Amino acid sequence: MRPTPPPRSLSLVDVQAGAFRRSIWIVALPAIVENLLITLVHFSDGLIVGWLHSEVDLAAALLGGVFTWVATAPFMALAVAATSLVSRCWGEGDYDGARRYAGQALAFATLVSLVILIVAWPLAPRLVQLMGAEPEVVGPAAAFLRIVLLGAPLGLPMLIANGILRGTGNTGTPMRITAAMNAVNISVSAVLAFGWFGAPEMGLLGVATGTAVARLFGGAVALGILEWGRAGMHLPLSELITLRRRPLARVWRLAAPAMLERGLNSVSHIVFLAIVAVLGTTTLAAHSIGIHVESLAFMAAAGLSSAIAALVGQSIGAQLPALAEQAIRRALFGLGAAMGVLGLLFILFAPWGVKAFGATPEVLRLAGMALQIGGLELVPMASAIILTGALNGAGDTRSPLIVMILCTVTIRFGVVYLFAVTFGWGLAGVWLGTTLFWIVRMAGLLWVVRRGGWKEIHAREALRFAPGKG
Repeated sequence: MRPTPPPRSLSLVDVQAGAFRRSIWIVALPAIVENLLITLVHFSDGLIVGWLHSEVDLAAALLGGVFTWVATAPFMALAVAATSLVSRCWGEGDYDGARRYAGQALAFATLVSLVILIVAWPLAPRLVQLMGAEPEVVGPAAAFLRIVLLGAPLGLPMLIANGILRGTGNTGTPMRITAAMNAVNISVSAVLAFGWFGAPEMGLLGVATGTAVARLFGGAVALGILEWGRAGMHLPLSELITLRRRPLARVWRLAAPAMLERGLNSVSHIVFLAIVAVLGTTTLAAHSIGIHVESLAFMAAAGLSSAIAALVGQSIGAQLPALAEQAIRRALFGLGAAMGVLGLLFILFAPWGVKAFGATPEVLRLAGMALQIGGLELVPMASAIILTGALNGAGDTRSPLIVMILCTVTIRFGVVYLFAVTFGWGLAGVWLGTTLFWIVRMAGLLWVVRRGGWKEIHAREALRFAPGKG
């Protein structure tokens, strides 16, 4: 028997005058808040580590956190595939198809998360050494990484669960899950780092423990919501423990390029940080502070990007590509204006603002200088992230991969090394090269969007993966 369709309030596409404009912000605002909450917890963790007054701890948290970020790459790709498929099925009214693809993405994610934990745990010291970290940083960074990995079995599949909910147009529930998770993270991290309320004073490892506990909590809540069907999408347990060839093949077809893009992006980030590490622990610590602050802008763009992916996907599923184009234009204009203002604030006030991290004077000086340069890259960075989300929502995960590879090889590796090491510009060269990277990447993605081939992908996929077709 066909399940009862979800209420109309969860459908994004409405062609009545002004309705779609409202839909953009109804969906986008919770997604933006969700990503800002994620940024807030990273920012808070950075503050806690900064107030430990140890350059080694700052560098160790950055390096250990990088590999945590690398581990999330395949799950972010699966979340992209889940959001794209669920949103397009939702837009055309195929709710059974949405559940089918959601279940396959989540089942596969759970399996991969266990593999990552088993493989990465014994290799933690070696992984940190590959970054070129100084000897005194390797031990703390490896310990930090191992503790954070304990949250992987539930925390990593949570990314896909939240992507599934966003694909249905429900961005409010992921936002609330993230808010609760952040409260747990900040509370546990601070209590254990400083030994408050009689707890053991664990320093850096207390921050890692808070992160692991929060991810386990958030993952359990997200999976429970899907299992109970309280948020518009009900996934029975049978959908979460069974892998089916054809639905999984379609998920994989979308996820593989996105996974490769994020994997290469993660590897490039490691190489990128290795370049920074060559400049010394002080420079690496300053770069860590700069990344924490800039992540406020990055995550706001990522939040809007995930909402635009759902809007574009549902518009394409409903055969209304003009609405998809409208969503892209409004997102680029609105966020571009906001990032322009934020970039100006970075340029004017960054040297003063970084003092909140309580690090050494030289670290704070370098961090402030880096953020002043970073103010120039906020608009192109945000635009590139939104365009990538729009293409992914329509089912095009290959074009962003190609653009990313070309820009990474030519600019993020070559130009950054040239500026930072060959020219001797140090951290300033790193951030100037990164600004150029985002400008070129934005231009490439704009070219892809304007060509318009992404509008036809869903129709071709629907024919290729039609139920019953061999």
